[in-house]
Amino acid sequence: PDSQWVTMYRKAVTRLGGLPDTLLACALDAEIPAAGPRSPAFVFLPEMGVMASTRRLGEATVKLFLMGNKAGAGHTHEDKGSFVLEFAGDTFALDPGTTDYSSPLAGLLQHCERHNMLVPTGTTARPHPRCPLPADVKPAGSGDDVTFYAEMDLTTGWEAYYRRWTRRWDAPSPDVLAITDAWELAAGDGVDFYWQTRLPVAVDGHAITITGRHARVIIEAPSDTTVRVDELSLLDGVQHRIAIHNPAMAGEMTVRIRLTR
Repeated sequence: PDSQWVTMYRKAVTRLGGLPDTLLACALDAEIPAAGPRSPAFVFLPEMGVMASTRRLGEATVKLFLMGNKAGAGHTHEDKGSFVLEFAGDTFALDPGTTDYSSPLAGLLQHCERHNMLVPTGTTARPHPRCPLPADVKPAGSGDDVTFYAEMDLTTGWEAYYRRWTRRWDAPSPDVLAITDAWELAAGDGVDFYWQTRLPVAVDGHAITITGRHARVIIEAPSDTTVRVDELSLLDGVQHRIAIHNPAMAGEMTVRIRLTR
């Protein structure tokens, strides 16, 4: 009764439009609190290698989720180092999940190009990490009700394409986030920083605005990059892929994000 199972239960009841009108259902419901506990500001699951920050921005909630990996995990997507950003009830940076395995899309959604990753460009074959990864790829970081910081060394499994690749997330307050990638390529002619969303996207020079129902996220690309938006098919709509291209074999790039109501 003091766990997030209560939160999930209440969400499920809401989605179903209420409880079945039976004495048993009503009796069980009476034993369950009306709401679950507040989400902790910082969570790290070391075995899985996932990390999350949940903070308040005014009346809205900001959640950032980072994807790591346990060595040898094989039933996985090419998404280690990817992230999900939720704000004010919308998903601004998404993970596409999967779909029915009978669809060819189920295979495509596993690819790094469908996640919020830094992907080499100009390679002969589609760049991808090994699967399973031979070693843990897990974030190190800290956070509280206001701040969040994390870093990951993502080189493992990418040795055919990266000599090194690290990523940092730095959020000194809930309304700002900086994502910094440092890389050296073993193959290719540059990198694309991918940000995936299903929300409307507008590009004005190096400023990219994603508009949700109650808030906006503004992404500032570095001045020495180019920006495009790709439209990728989903079974039930379109996935907008923001691509910030840096034509460098090695370097460091910071993408700055502002969250506003």
